Order: sequence, then structure tokens, then C-alpha cells
Amino acid sequence: MVAISPDNASDRLAALGVEFHQTNDDDVPHELLARTLPEGQRQERAVATMEPPPASARFDGVGAWHVNAQDEAHFLRSGTGQVQFIDDAGIINVDLSAGDVMIVRRAEHRFRALTTCTWVLHYSGPDGADLETTPTGRANTPWA
Repeated sequence: MVAISPDNASDRLAALGVEFHQTNDDDVPHELLARTLPEGQRQERAVATMEPPPASARFDGVGAWHVNAQDEAHFLRSGTGQVQFIDDAGIINVDLSAGDVMIVRRAEHRFRALTTCTWVLHYSGPDGADLETTPTGRANTPWA
């Protein structure tokens, strides 16, 4: 179940182009894919299993502040994680669990697995395109 803080964060996330949904399906519901990604770019790109990072690597990879070059629609099939977004007002924390769908339209964020988690990844771009992650260089801060 999605848990977002602080209390005013839903409007802030919407302004960033970020949405969260829940589903009983085993993937991102078709209507969300159709609303988020262009036709011909809605296919499953990968299924990725992530382990909680050791303390020495909690800011590596997707744990670093970054922006992706594509629009994303991901489904958390199992496990739990935390994603953080940032805007002019500060950090927005989102705790995720199995059944949650995350839509991100190129907003700055970082992610860490809290338990072993499996994501089903969908993102824009031509067949064979990788999810292009660009670190923003923002200084790492402790995870809340």
C-alpha cells in the first residue's frame, strides 16, 4: 500500500508528473499503460529483482538522485521499497509494497529496496531501448 509523506505531497507529486496506484492485477493495468506510454511502447521491458543495498551502497545506482530519459510505468510485483522525489519544497517519501504501480514522467528521484522486491518495468522508447538513468549530482542525504 502506498504511503506518502508529508501530507501535502500528492499535489506536489502530480506537479512533478508522478502518480501512484494500486492493483490486484499482476502488472500495470492496461488503462494506465495507455494513458502513460505511446502505442507500441507499452510492452514489458524487464522484470528486475532488487535486494536491499548494504549501507556502503545505499546511494549507488538508482539509490542516487537521478532522472530517467523515458516516461515509466512500473509495477511492484513483490516486496517493499522506498522512493523519494524532490521539488523546491523538499523531499517527498513514498513507501511501496506489492501491488503498487508507479508512474514517473522524468521526475528527479531515488529508490531503495527495503526487502527483496521484484519490479515489472515498462517505459517509453523504441524496442531494445534501455532505461537511461542520468545522475543529477544532488548531494546524498540520509534516507528518512
